[in-house]
Amino acid sequence: MMPTVSDKTGDGLAAYRLRERALYALRDALAADSWDDFCALLARCDLPEARVRQMAAPPVPMDLHLHSTYSDGQVPPRKLAWLARILGLRTIGLTDHDSVTGTREVYSEAMLLGVSALPGVELSTDRAGLEILVYFPDAGAFFDFLTTPAGRRFAKYLARKQDAVHEATLKVVGSVNRWLKKQGIPTDRAVTEAELDAWFGGQTPYYPGTVAVLGLARLDEARRKRLGIRDPRTFNTKVVTPALKRLGAAAGARIGLAEATQDVRRQIAALRKADLPAVVILSHPKELVTKGRMTLGQVAETVRYLAEKATLDGVEVGCSRDDASDVRVWNEMIEETSAEIAAGRIDAPGPLLVASYSSDFHVLAPGRATGEITLGFGLLDERPGHQCGNLRPQTPADELLEAMRQRAAVRARRA
Repeated sequence: MMPTVSDKTGDGLAAYRLRERALYALRDALAADSWDDFCALLARCDLPEARVRQMAAPPVPMDLHLHSTYSDGQVPPRKLAWLARILGLRTIGLTDHDSVTGTREVYSEAMLLGVSALPGVELSTDRAGLEILVYFPDAGAFFDFLTTPAGRRFAKYLARKQDAVHEATLKVVGSVNRWLKKQGIPTDRAVTEAELDAWFGGQTPYYPGTVAVLGLARLDEARRKRLGIRDPRTFNTKVVTPALKRLGAAAGARIGLAEATQDVRRQIAALRKADLPAVVILSHPKELVTKGRMTLGQVAETVRYLAEKATLDGVEVGCSRDDASDVRVWNEMIEETSAEIAAGRIDAPGPLLVASYSSDFHVLAPGRATGEITLGFGLLDERPGHQCGNLRPQTPADELLEAMRQRAAVRARRA
């Protein structure tokens, strides 16, 4: 395994401040309509491409877990390619929630800029915190698949999921506003549908995670400290997810794994049956603990169940949600399940992959005050250990990509 990424290179608060300055300049320049205009805006700020890379210096060469405006991100797919190019990332993966709409856009723009783009999707289940990433290493085969009857059925399934999440988001706004009122926030500062509409540019669906970002913005520093809510992820876990559970509009009810994953398992099986090369990865296992309220033993059972019943290929490890102890725990779970595969008790073409390089990027706004996750860095703020982000890759990037390609090809042949 690779050593833990630290701030030994480009570390220190001064280096972090330069990094933060460059990233906020990038965010402002994203208002441009083209790559050339984007670069021109940065040049006016004395930030040519080489200077941006020098100041930002991401510690990893790729990021395989990004969200765009086609789910709950704030950056359009083609502009994710701009950010990847100017930061020096070689490969990115677009994994919008229950949507593949932006995959062709990011792939085309990335190809023009000399960046590799991996199409993907993050599928939601009926269990809080349990999401499944599906990657398509053969982009051509994937785009061809979307034009087939099986591909159109997959698109219809995703559209139904998006309709459901849109309705859930509208319902949860009222619950969040009632919670804010209890914290002393005036009603004239309530979260509004107009804000959601502006966030998503008039595009549906809306996503609950955005309500968490908007709700957090209503809390001053004193309230954040008193409530123990400093970032959107914590607001989501403590306020939005419980509200969704009460409304019956989201996962989290204590139903069994079989029922909670039934639809997703069917979709994965259909993708396999279509001979489409695909890799199935468990997203951020820590959310099974924080959102799903699982014990570590239950997380281990979930990993084994998915390996056996959902053709799981790997688990995200060392992502932006993980600390060093989490990494050890997830690696142990992977080793235990891989031992069962080796013993023939689980039918799989090889051991589970340790899938790193996953920021889960949504919004470009680094710093502890925002708590946002930055592509290529993960959690990036002034705290020691975070000044170069907190991603902890476990294998070399090229080795992971090749393992994903091989696993996808083997799965397609077996199907």
